[in-house]
Amino acid sequence: MFRVFVGSVVLSIVVSHSQGFQPLAATALPTGSGESPLPAIVTHDNRHPAGDLEGDVLVLALRAGVGVWRPEGDAGPALRVEAFGETGRPLSVPAPLIRVPIGTVIVATVRNELTTPMRVHGLCERGGTPCAPLDVPGGETREVRFSAGRPGTYYYWATTTGVPLPYRAADDTQLSGAFIVDEAGVASGSDRIFVITDWTSLTRKEHADLMLQDDPGATFLKMKPDVRTLINGNGWPHTERLTYALGAPVHWRIVNLSTQIHPMHLHGFYFEVDSIGDGNKHESFPAEARQRVVTQVMPPGSTLGMTWTPERAGNWLFHCHIMTHVSPTLHVDGSPKEGAHDHHSGSNHLSAGMSGMVLGITVTAPKGEPAPTERASDLPARKMTLLMKSEPNRFGSAPAFGFVLDKAQGAAAMNPVPVPGPVLVLKRGEPVEITLINQLPEGTAIHWHGMELESYYDGVHGWGGNGQRVTPMIEPGGSFVVRFTPPRAGTFMYHTHLHDQRQLTSGLYGAMLVLEPGESYDEATDHVFVVGRAGPSVDAPAVINGQQAPQITWKSGIKHRVRLINITPGDIFSFTLQTNQGPVTWKPLTKDGAPVPPGRSQPVGARQLIGVGETYDFEFEAPPGRQNLWLEVRNPGGKWQAQGHVIVK
Repeated sequence: MFRVFVGSVVLSIVVSHSQGFQPLAATALPTGSGESPLPAIVTHDNRHPAGDLEGDVLVLALRAGVGVWRPEGDAGPALRVEAFGETGRPLSVPAPLIRVPIGTVIVATVRNELTTPMRVHGLCERGGTPCAPLDVPGGETREVRFSAGRPGTYYYWATTTGVPLPYRAADDTQLSGAFIVDEAGVASGSDRIFVITDWTSLTRKEHADLMLQDDPGATFLKMKPDVRTLINGNGWPHTERLTYALGAPVHWRIVNLSTQIHPMHLHGFYFEVDSIGDGNKHESFPAEARQRVVTQVMPPGSTLGMTWTPERAGNWLFHCHIMTHVSPTLHVDGSPKEGAHDHHSGSNHLSAGMSGMVLGITVTAPKGEPAPTERASDLPARKMTLLMKSEPNRFGSAPAFGFVLDKAQGAAAMNPVPVPGPVLVLKRGEPVEITLINQLPEGTAIHWHGMELESYYDGVHGWGGNGQRVTPMIEPGGSFVVRFTPPRAGTFMYHTHLHDQRQLTSGLYGAMLVLEPGESYDEATDHVFVVGRAGPSVDAPAVINGQQAPQITWKSGIKHRVRLINITPGDIFSFTLQTNQGPVTWKPLTKDGAPVPPGRSQPVGARQLIGVGETYDFEFEAPPGRQNLWLEVRNPGGKWQAQGHVIVK
């Protein structure tokens, strides 16, 4: 098995000949292809548990077969995949939901209607450790009986290729479903369950051919396979549209049964991380230990329990922050698809220029009551203007795009365009009015990531807003005024919300700090490190504040605040502050602008994994005297990406 890291994408190329498993090639079937008729695979919303529950016994009859799946609606492509279903019912993606109260005994039969043997994982008692799989030969049925085990969010899955869960081939990736064990007395309809899966167009032969290459990762990128990322079996704009009332807490369970890591981001609101798990273990957090976040990284095979409260009416999004997982115009390597729809024109506004792993949310105000448009304040708004400008040939033949404050000296003709944009320093409780003026040759939309503001100003063109008031694209030569009042201090960011990669990597991003009233921003002790990519090339290096190896000077003998922001197109990076002897010690302060729970605020080794869309703040006390430090940025495989040299003196 080869594991190749391309940005945040973990490519695992596996050939398995063990246990007699033979692959069934995944196929995209064109309409009228002449293939033998296959049954249609349906999608479902994980709201109706499978099986028959009588007393404390669930009788469940599952079958596995092959069918035709259309994750992008009836007019979308037909994909030939393997899937589970209940006996006598259609095959489905995700697999049928298993949901039972604690103390339930499950009696399950599994019929394998495929011609290949199948190994089923997860149909066993949940006690925190892996359990034995169930082998079902082709054309046969097996029965298993077990107690449900401990309450929590789990899952079950199967393989017909012998490949482990995170690395399965395209044909069996949809043999996956949620398995929920509820606490006693908990109503099973009090939350929603969202299962993440993915699909690629590579056949098993193409996977095997990759093994013969000297550099399988590079070969994979050159092949540019079709990749689909799904939530409950569908991709945006065909995913479920959710509607919630103001003020009523919302509980979700997210299950990542895809091959990829996903930083999941909620627009406009914080959510509490109630629980996490890995399919075998489930850890619930007491109220005082729950971290509030706007983005949470979910590795393959992980689960997340979350709670959020819709505090403002309007339209919002919940989506993966890796650009290739939500862009209709990009290949897996980040390069543009040939003939892709140009969403700069705004004609694709109904889908907000996105696809894949996106959920649309509408929050409604009580009937008869007008929804507020801005937070009321007795303070006058602080006004500023951000010019969006371009600089030709900054990245080879490609231009830089960036932000310039109009009050900056020489702003009208500033060259080079600063990348990243200026650090915006705001105050908690002080209204702000930011005029965005687009001097770029194309349209854009700007998202205020992590900020609690009204939907119209959130920056999702064609989707954000309330009723007839819909967030527009900011066209070339146009402007847009954003109004909000920061409700809390913290570290945030602003960036383009178009998903073509070029705008983001060319510099349309910056840090946004919110201070407490009376506080001032001191660059000598308060340090912002924004990590992005140096231009639109798919192999552009990572940069820290626009440079791959910046040099910074800190004062010795005092405390410093270190603010780390990852706004790459889709990278998961490890950040380490270290000397030649290894990591120093720092104290965690905030995650996504929210204070860390008391139990996590103790000094620790200065190393942190940060996904795109996340921010972290730490406190570092520099010792007296001169010292050399390095802020190293590496990918999950340990490969060096960028490094800041910090001279303490």
